Amino acid sequence: MNLRVRLSLFMTAVVGTMLFGVCVFPESLPSGQATVAQAAVTVNAKNQGMVGDGETANNRPMQAMLDKWNQDDLTVRVPKGTYVFYSGKILLHSNITFKFDKGAVFRVTDGNEVYFVYPSPQSGYDGGLKNITWQGATFQGDKTNMGQSVFVQSVHHAQNINFQNCLFDNAESPTGHYLDLDGSHNIKVTGSIFTGFDGSRDYKEAIQVDYSNQRAMSYQNPGDQYDDLPTYGVTVTDNQFLPVQKVSGSVKVYAPNPIGEHAVYDDGAGGIIHDVRFSNNTVVDPKPLTSSAGSGMATIHFKGISNLWITGNRFINRHVLGSGDYIYLRNTLPAYQMKNINIENNTFTDVNPIKSYVHLDSRYATNPMTQVTITGNKATTQRNQAQFLMSNFPMGDNTVAKNSIKKTKKTSTVVKPQRPIKPTNVVHNTSQKLKKRKQTNKHEDYFKGLASQHAQLSKKHQGYTLYNHIKGHKNWNVLKFKWKSIKTKRVYLDMRAQADTGKWYRIRFSKKTNAKKYWIRKGALTFDKFTSEAFDHEATLVKVYPVYTRPFNDPLLAQQRGTTGDITERVVQITRRVRRKTSSGSVTTFYQMSNGLWTRASAFELQ
Repeated sequence: MNLRVRLSLFMTAVVGTMLFGVCVFPESLPSGQATVAQAAVTVNAKNQGMVGDGETANNRPMQAMLDKWNQDDLTVRVPKGTYVFYSGKILLHSNITFKFDKGAVFRVTDGNEVYFVYPSPQSGYDGGLKNITWQGATFQGDKTNMGQSVFVQSVHHAQNINFQNCLFDNAESPTGHYLDLDGSHNIKVTGSIFTGFDGSRDYKEAIQVDYSNQRAMSYQNPGDQYDDLPTYGVTVTDNQFLPVQKVSGSVKVYAPNPIGEHAVYDDGAGGIIHDVRFSNNTVVDPKPLTSSAGSGMATIHFKGISNLWITGNRFINRHVLGSGDYIYLRNTLPAYQMKNINIENNTFTDVNPIKSYVHLDSRYATNPMTQVTITGNKATTQRNQAQFLMSNFPMGDNTVAKNSIKKTKKTSTVVKPQRPIKPTNVVHNTSQKLKKRKQTNKHEDYFKGLASQHAQLSKKHQGYTLYNHIKGHKNWNVLKFKWKSIKTKRVYLDMRAQADTGKWYRIRFSKKTNAKKYWIRKGALTFDKFTSEAFDHEATLVKVYPVYTRPFNDPLLAQQRGTTGDITERVVQITRRVRRKTSSGSVTTFYQMSNGLWTRASAFELQ
């Protein structure tokens, strides 16, 4: 058969199959053969029945599409759209590449749980699937009153599995993981983003590196064979692990714990986890793990591992406090030695662990870790209590060098009584001629407050006068002002005064602290409503919030005394609770600690 005839037959096949939304590209057409054992097939997910309208369930059409070409080298193009899934499993097969267009989203909601299952009908490292790639995929979940919605990759005895530039968004199981790697090898996760972990089992990771064992599986697929083989050859590079944020920027849902595992099966008879690289990743605001700070509760935890590289990562806490330890490695086996441990050139910014940045723990003194290299790591912190490295065995010939902890300035959290300050004049750029007056007030006390506090103008505010200073002060004057020129009834406060002429507040009509300031009588303002009660509880600080001398927006004006990150103790006693109700009806709860300071209730976990 000459070249022209072969090309003609090839193009006929392509054109014919494209009419049905699939292109079949034979690997080759050897002379004398009409078919090949395995074809390269490209399909469009929408043309195969999947619907991206944000409403239609796609479990059945996706499974039918995968089953139709389960013997082929399949490429699935997912066009722009939101593809909804309900609870259930999607069974994959070998040799699949998923290519998501920009704006293509797999979505789960209303507490549904979706499992992408990598079956392993045989035991051994070759017992499962191979050659599966997800490119640019978005797996989007949420938490509603029906529960946390979940996407899980249940990877068993699989090899050559790749996740490239994917987004795993607020869809991690409260009791499990995003990627469950069990008895698998040659796994790569690059350029991807993992957000949100609202876990009931706080120690679970986004990427679980585990063994082929039923107890380790997120989804136990019927017919799978288990043999306790460890996962190896995992490379996780250039990824981000981030919290789900509120509009204000504070943490709504913690970032996932990035990677790790917590068990060794069959005493490591089939080997232990090995050849894991976690490099050039960014981890921001994971959940503090403090309940057992001395027993391995850490952001990154491995129990039994060799050939580990944790290098060049950026670990950052902005709105949450630190765990007991940040990296915790433990060997519980009497004979299997953990070796070739490398923790290098990482930066730790305000992660503020309670005990240490790196904790090495060998249960048996006769079996310490060897070939350990911990070098070039840099930490900055406002707290000085944690040491960089803890080890319960002599480091000996291991290399520990050039690791530093730089302490930054710490804000005082001492409660100071609110004392009067000297009066502050207000200067206005105005052409209005001001009278020179003698002071008639015999008593004037001024109290400063945090400038971001605010109040509403009362219904009768237009009957009040604005002043350059409180009435009765030296050179006080009435300022000309048109109330109708004000478009908002919200004003911002930074000072109050008590004098012979009454109670006063210094206000401005903008959040900007350099905006014009005026003095007005208290009666012109309507403040939030505060309800106070005794509240005797023990609580653990977990998030970074401002700390105040009074509840924020208190009519007496609160002053800030640093943040909860400045408080040395993590477990504190709560003595009082205040609920603040705004004019719009929203309620915020504040707790007073035994040190006299106040902060939001969401900064704590009650014991």
